[in-house]
Formats: sequence, C-alpha cells, structure tokens
Amino acid sequence: MTDMNPLAWIADAYETHCLTLAKGLTGHELLLRLGADPAETFTPRDDDEANEFLWAAGENYWSWGAARAGEANGWAFVLEPASCWGSIPERLEHAARGTEVIFSSEVGGMGNVGYWQDGTRITGFDTMTPQDRAEQGQAADPDRLVEQMQRAGLFVDPGAPWQRYGGLALLYEVTGLSVSQEQTELALSGKLPALGLGREGRRQGSDGCLASSSRPDAEGGAVGEPSRPQPAGRAKSSPGAGALPES
Repeated sequence: MTDMNPLAWIADAYETHCLTLAKGLTGHELLLRLGADPAETFTPRDDDEANEFLWAAGENYWSWGAARAGEANGWAFVLEPASCWGSIPERLEHAARGTEVIFSSEVGGMGNVGYWQDGTRITGFDTMTPQDRAEQGQAADPDRLVEQMQRAGLFVDPGAPWQRYGGLALLYEVTGLSVSQEQTELALSGKLPALGLGREGRRQGSDGCLASSSRPDAEGGAVGEPSRPQPAGRAKSSPGAGALPES
C-alpha cells in the first residue's frame, strides 16, 4: 500500500511529523489558522536557510515548531517536519471553520489521524488501533471515513510496523493530494506556537503531538510532558518510498 502512496516519503524523511490539509484554503491561510504569526512567515532563499530554520525549531521545541505551507490538488497543506503543534484540537477547530481539515501525525512511534468539518471533530483514531476510533474522544461520526480507511489498508494487520504509513495513506485517499519533498523544502514557512503558547492557552493534551514521551533520541521536557524530538535531518527519499516489507 505504501508503494502507491505519494505521501509515504514524509514518514521516511521525518520520524516526528504532522501533515495538516484544509480544503479550499491557501497554504498561507491554513498556516495562520493554525497559529502562525503573519509577521514571521517567510520563504527560504535556499536549502541552507530552510534547514537552519528547522534546526532552530528543534532547539526551541517548547516554544515553537517549524511549518511549511502550500497548496496542491485544491487543498492547502501545512507540514511540520519535527513537531505536531498543528494537531492541538482548538487549532484544528479554528482551521476547519467553513471548510474541512484532516491531519496525520506521528511522534514516538505513535500515529494519529483526525478529521474536522466546519469546526466540528468528525472522527479520529490511533493508526495502530483504528478499530477503536469511537473511543478516541468526542467525535460526531466516528465511522465517516471507514471506506477510505479500508482502501488505505488501515484494517489490514493493525499494529504492524508498516502502519506508520497508514495515516498518510488515508490523507491521500480522502484528498488526492500529492506533494513532493522538494516542493515542501522551499515552501512558505512559519512558526507554530508550542502547546499553551497559542490562542488556545494551556491544556494537557492534543490529538497527536503529545501522544508519547518514550523516544530514544529525545531530550526531556518539563515534568509530566513528553520529551523533545531532535531536529529532523535533511533525509532524502523519493515520493512513494517505503514499500511494504516482503512476507
């Protein structure tokens, strides 16, 4: 299934990541709806500037995360290569007003997906236990995306290592969006405030970014909070990479 998923490269390139998509918006609009300061958005001049921004985000993880934004196939995208502050529910609720928003995140080996429509959380689940979506917090219609989930392979051997690609496969099934690593690296960039530093104020959880603190390459955060991922490297992979392991 991953060999047919043009978004699979994100999971290969960035161990911690969040991809948020919104229908009918521009990347700039989605970036601002998720909490970026318009005065701090910019387009990197080259790869060096883009990577310096990403590394700076890693060093300031508990303050902000780097985000890259653009549009493709009628959807806006915001990609966080080393954080998932865009998955905070209040931010998704705001981003989804008047449109629909879907995200896929992974941190500490745990993946999450959430789908919002006109400010309402429709469904969401852990990619390792997609059958438990009705138990993953309040949702208006937990079964809304079951058909697309089936096509994405989320019910085939749940919990298997390759399910780390499942959320991204679902995003492709729902939106048809395809974007390459090269398209995102020099895209419009901005800072997404860390938990408690955006318009939502302090809270104790999110749909995905605070799912786990057990990462071997992480640095400890405040007591009771997950560890800070190390900045992602500039790993190169081709779209669609990450084929299923041979049986």
